[in-house]
Amino acid sequence: MNTNTQNEQKKLVLVDGHALAFYVWYSDYPHEIIPGFLKSLSRAITNHEPSHLIVTFDPAPPTFRHEIYPEYKANRPPVPEGFLEECEELYGVLDSLDVSHCKVEGFEADDVLGTLNKNASEAGFEVVIQTSDLDLLQLLDTNLTVEVFSQYWPTRTFDIAAASRRFDGVEPHQLPDLKALMGDRSDNLPGVKGIGERSATILLNEYSDLEAVYDYLEEIPAMTFRGAKRVARLLEENRDEAFKMRMLATIVRDIPGLTDFEPSLCDGLQTRLDNWRN
Repeated sequence: MNTNTQNEQKKLVLVDGHALAFYVWYSDYPHEIIPGFLKSLSRAITNHEPSHLIVTFDPAPPTFRHEIYPEYKANRPPVPEGFLEECEELYGVLDSLDVSHCKVEGFEADDVLGTLNKNASEAGFEVVIQTSDLDLLQLLDTNLTVEVFSQYWPTRTFDIAAASRRFDGVEPHQLPDLKALMGDRSDNLPGVKGIGERSATILLNEYSDLEAVYDYLEEIPAMTFRGAKRVARLLEENRDEAFKMRMLATIVRDIPGLTDFEPSLCDGLQTRLDNWRN
């Protein structure tokens, strides 16, 4: 990653491109992507004054997760008519504005974001991720802030402490363990069937991760929450499934070939965005 910049502070904004595209598609009428997308990029530059920026996108499925678990995201509705065609137009517009964008076959945008964030952090960057997906909170560390936008509530900003509050004391790095236990309906991941959010949260407030839950499985029936004996039995019966669910819920941070991916320098980008919109 290119770290040459005249800015005193190295700050990278990473944008979850398809998440933002869906957000503006459903927020604007008539449905369209490009104007709202570029307006959001302009707002990100104004709000964060980054030195660098990258937009990431999802490739067409399947990804490696579909190969492991064919039912992955099988409950998602079809992409709206015209959406993918306008995304193709968006790629060309981003190229014309010299905005770096990236997608990797076989990996989701979350994985690209995870890898780019890791590379940037190691290169001394402060990083902001903009997304609609709470899954990205598992990446949080002292160099990263995650902004989560939504059609239904104002944009929320998460650091480690805010994410832990959101998940009742479960730490960001434990979120794949949480999804392994309770599942994730939006991704069609069942987790350990019969274990809900409350029981999963209690377990992860007590034990550090899925390995610790199973290391101390014999203690769980004596815990004081309702259904503890049943939860212990379900865990014993679904050990392999729990670890598979966690693997599917874990964002990849080491996609090969992204170490040298060049972000856009933000010097002059705001002017180019303003000129395009005018």
